[in-house]
Amino acid sequence: MENFDRYETVREYVYGEYSKIGSRAFRVAAITHTSAVDTCITLLAMSRNSKIEKAKIAALLHDFAQYTQNCAHSEHARLSSILAHKYLSSTHLFKVYEIDDICYAIAQHSHKESYDSPLCELLKDADIMARFLENPNMELTGIKKQRLLDACADLNGSD
Repeated sequence: MENFDRYETVREYVYGEYSKIGSRAFRVAAITHTSAVDTCITLLAMSRNSKIEKAKIAALLHDFAQYTQNCAHSEHARLSSILAHKYLSSTHLFKVYEIDDICYAIAQHSHKESYDSPLCELLKDADIMARFLENPNMELTGIKKQRLLDACADLNGSD
């Protein structure tokens, strides 16, 4: 059984920072999307027999720069990875390889067209699933649609 104390520490930090967002609509979007990705990645990690705590921490921090720095969407994954690295290192709760794994997944999560490490794939798929659950009318095509279908099949235990 995994211990989620580190996850709780990161969650308090992320939502504490989100509570400082001045725009109510942007603050709600940050909390809603982050929470949805966190939920989706938990289910996907369970279905894929992956480490849940590390996945949930990546989910919490994956869009951190977008919401706290209001950076350009094209830069948000890279900048979120940098901010995550600084924060996770400062906690002294994580081994270097854990920080590297989490930050790499965050940096890669916008590259939905390419396949990468299991943690990267979890984050990409959870992000797409969360966006779809937030707006089921959104149009998904190509690799994003296939990722959503494959993720749902994983949850269903299908091949």
